[in-house]
Amino acid sequence: PKNPLMPFAIISIAYLLFTITDGAVRMIVLLHAYNKGFTAMEVAVMFSLYELAGVVTNIVAGMAGDRLGIRWTLNVGLTLQVIGLGLLFGWQDDWDKTTAIVYVTLAQMMSGISKDLTKLGGKTVTKLVTPDDKQTRLFKLVSLITGWKNALKGVGYFLGAALLASSEEFGYFIALGVMI
Repeated sequence: PKNPLMPFAIISIAYLLFTITDGAVRMIVLLHAYNKGFTAMEVAVMFSLYELAGVVTNIVAGMAGDRLGIRWTLNVGLTLQVIGLGLLFGWQDDWDKTTAIVYVTLAQMMSGISKDLTKLGGKTVTKLVTPDDKQTRLFKLVSLITGWKNALKGVGYFLGAALLASSEEFGYFIALGVMI
């Protein structure tokens, strides 16, 4: 017989590992932009659609998850993260600042959509595997997952910074490659 908690374990692990990647990519983009001479405001713009996409995605993802299922939102979220990372490989050092900002902002938007689709799967699966008479357990599980998510995002920040620093010439590409 199939273990009923297996989908919970798979989705939760995918969500938590995704969190490391998400934190690392944020740090990689931020530090790479800093190393290339972008101002704090220019870097903030690069992340603006990442956050704004989250607002829209949360609304749409709930409806999509209801119609298409949590597996769909998780798979699309993880796929969009790979696409976003792939786009970041295209960032060219010889681009003018405006081109780089627009390009990176759009690539980061993919990661923002990805984050919220993946988060929906990571948190919703807990509700699905918890019987109604065990709701206290549900809150404990959600708290545990949220705590791990926050800790692992911090791990991702350090991982991203370390990978970027691994090579002066190729650190950006090495870091992105490890994240994929």
